[in-house]
Amino acid sequence: MSETQTIRIAGTEYVVVPKADYLRLQRVAGVPPGSVDALEYADASIGRALRAARQTARLTQTELARRLGKSQPLIAGAESGRVQVSGRYVAAVLKACGLPKDWTPPKRRRRP
Repeated sequence: MSETQTIRIAGTEYVVVPKADYLRLQRVAGVPPGSVDALEYADASIGRALRAARQTARLTQTELARRLGKSQPLIAGAESGRVQVSGRYVAAVLKACGLPKDWTPPKRRRRP
């Protein structure tokens, strides 16, 4: 995954999300401007990247769970964004999938 950009304002750290991604999320979710939950967005984005890494390695959730010493429901939860994961977990997934630490998922094509 690419390096996360953050800013610090008055001692609080914020994650910078590209405006195009933010606007696309609003359209897809059908929510009014300004009402997107940033943590849910981040969890979902990380989950999509984790799924893409596993699929790139041609592993099932069960196979990845076995390599990590974790449960398949944990893998499913992380991929769906229901379970928050750490950077250490992401690094372990990339290693288990045989991918470099700086791997990023391919860009998804927009539907016409």
